Amino acid sequence: MNEDSFVILHFAITIIRYFLSRKRMQIEKLLETIYAILPPTTAMKGDNIGLQLQSGKQDIKKVLLTMEVNDDVACEAIQEKCDCIITFHPLIFHPLKHIDSSDRVGRLVTKLIQNSIVLIASHTAFDAYSEGTSKILAEKLELEVVDFLVPDETIENFGMGVIAVSKNGLTEEELLEKVQRICNSPLRFNHGKDRRRIKKIAIVGGSGSSFIGDARRAGVDAFITADITYHRFHEVNGEMMLIDPGHYEMEQFVGHGMLRMFEEKCKGEELPEFLISKKCTNPIKYYPDTDKYTENQKQYLLSL
Repeated sequence: MNEDSFVILHFAITIIRYFLSRKRMQIEKLLETIYAILPPTTAMKGDNIGLQLQSGKQDIKKVLLTMEVNDDVACEAIQEKCDCIITFHPLIFHPLKHIDSSDRVGRLVTKLIQNSIVLIASHTAFDAYSEGTSKILAEKLELEVVDFLVPDETIENFGMGVIAVSKNGLTEEELLEKVQRICNSPLRFNHGKDRRRIKKIAIVGGSGSSFIGDARRAGVDAFITADITYHRFHEVNGEMMLIDPGHYEMEQFVGHGMLRMFEEKCKGEELPEFLISKKCTNPIKYYPDTDKYTENQKQYLLSL
């Protein structure tokens, strides 16, 4: 064998070894891993979690983690050559009677299938996880989590929402400033009993107004959640402070939270490569400061 042939052969062997050594995982094994960390029974009743699209793919080498799927995220997954997207918000929530590319869900489903991209959703199973959505926001607000707002009745260390405390207490203005700065959004709020000292705070990431009664029974000074209607503010006005930063704004941190979950719970295991989506999927705009808020939300993702 001459020198040139030897070099070519060595190069070919190196390439083969590289591809053989790339971490990969079968879909079934990946789902088993997810379900072992996030038992499906911890999700809220009727939530569509787990495998949403198999897309003809079996081996998973690269996974994109995202809060939700839109056209930008789908294109990002294609460009990054990802085999799988793990999304927080399910793309398919209601049964599909047909797949029409003129419809948002149909268009995205078609694009993912055409590019053989698997889709898995975590949603309220990740909400219920001890290090999930609400805990992440509490940590960013520099609050100490002391309990779940509603502990899971069957599985220990799972539950919806958290109760957290501020060690030295906060004034109403100090709490609002913290939430506004971390969530990068305007706030809607009402006054509670005492504007000078807020110590016990409940948090439910996303649409959590159905937990207002639980927050009242827990005797918290303030409750942070999203999608609160006008009459719910009236219901507890002067009794408990409600703060609504917005839905995306509370959950924008879940991509990093899911990555941390895999890193902490799967140490020593062979896992695919994980990427966090850099695409801001928030469709909400603000008047008059849209540029300021949306740029800050984009910069958070780009900083990861």
